[in-house]
Amino acid sequence: MKLERANTSEAVAAYVLRRLFDGDLRSGQRLDLDAIAEELGVSRVPVREGLIQLERDGLVERAHYRRAFVAEFDDATVREAFELYGMLSALTNRRVARRGDPAVLEALGKLDEALAGCESPDEYEALAREFRRVVNVAGAGNHLRALLRTFSGLVPAAARFSIDEALAEERAALHAEYVALRAGDPGAAGAAALAHLRLTADNAIRALRRRGVFPAPDTVDDPEWTDIARIVEGSEA
Repeated sequence: MKLERANTSEAVAAYVLRRLFDGDLRSGQRLDLDAIAEELGVSRVPVREGLIQLERDGLVERAHYRRAFVAEFDDATVREAFELYGMLSALTNRRVARRGDPAVLEALGKLDEALAGCESPDEYEALAREFRRVVNVAGAGNHLRALLRTFSGLVPAAARFSIDEALAEERAALHAEYVALRAGDPGAAGAAALAHLRLTADNAIRALRRRGVFPAPDTVDDPEWTDIARIVEGSEA
C-alpha cells in the first residue's frame, strides 16, 4: 500500500485509525514502526509523527523512543473524545448565537440549504466540516481554535460511520444547530451541538460493535452528557 496524501504523517495516522476501526489492531498491541514504514513506502519519520498525532488522541502510548503500543480503545475512548469535542463545540455555538453576526448566519444558511438536499456521504462530510469551520472561526479565539484543531483524527474518522449509516439523522441534527443559531438562542445552540455529537458518538459506537471491534454494552445510560451541558451553561453564564 502506497500513500497518496501529501501530508504523509496524517496519512499514517489515518492508516492506523483504519486498522483500529477494522479490528486489526487491539488495545495493548505493539506498533512496529519499521513494518508500518515498509508497508506504506515511507521513512520512519512520518510514521513517528503520525503516531504522535494519535498519541494526542489517546490512541497510542509510547513507552520508549522505539516502542509504541495501542492504548485502551473501547467505546469509552470514543465517547470521551466526542464529549470533549462536544463541550468545545457547544461553547462556539453559544457565542455565535449570542453575537448574531449577519454574515456568519448567511454563510451558515447557504450551507444548511446545500445540506438539506445532500444524499452523498462524501458531499455531506465536506459541507458539515465547512459548517463547523465557519462556526469555529466566528465563535472561537485563537486558543480555542487551536484546541478544536487537535480533534482531527479519532472524531472525524469515527463520525464517518454515522454519516454512512445515519445520514438523515446527521442532517437533521446539524439543521437543528442551524435553527438555534439563526434564532439567536445560546442555550438551544449549545444544547443542539451536544445532542448532535452525542448522536454521532452513539452511531459510531454501534457501528464498531456490529463490526465486532467493541463488545456489547453492559449499560446503556451515560450521565456524562448531562454534566457537560451544565458545565457549558455555567461557563457562559
